[in-house]
Amino acid sequence: MSETRVDPTVAGLFLIGFITLFFGLLGLEIFGAGPDVTKILGVAGDFIYYIGFILIIFAYMAGKVGNAFATALFAFVAVALFGVGIGLINTYPTVFYAIAFFFLIFAIVSLVIGAPKLLGILLFLVCLLYLFVGFQQATLDAPYAIAFSFFGFLSFIVATYMAVALATQKMPVF
Repeated sequence: MSETRVDPTVAGLFLIGFITLFFGLLGLEIFGAGPDVTKILGVAGDFIYYIGFILIIFAYMAGKVGNAFATALFAFVAVALFGVGIGLINTYPTVFYAIAFFFLIFAIVSLVIGAPKLLGILLFLVCLLYLFVGFQQATLDAPYAIAFSFFGFLSFIVATYMAVALATQKMPVF
């Protein structure tokens, strides 16, 4: 009997879509936090840690099937979510700027190694999401919250599309 190896990329993309949707809703004040989103973010910190832990498991699984880029990416996203939990609770904007910088690096690397361009676009959108979360945390200005909400929704759409396309293999991933 042969061993079936499961690539966790689809599940990881769904989780990335889920967490970016959360940020999109957060920026639009869906949760009623008002301009000071730290009220809900402090509560959400534990939840974000759990998502990070799940992504660490996906990073390990990606490594087991030989997908080095997914291993590195999921491990970074997990660490970023742990950092976001700290950043959200303590409102350190520099945490978000650092995360944005590394998402930019991953976007560039994904394009250089020949990964689907849609993945590079997704990583760049997530980079902008975290950049604007940092701006919002630094200034508490509503336009930055609207901007990170916008990039959160775009990231959600792209991540979910990619996950469904990869899972069903009926839609193109360019």
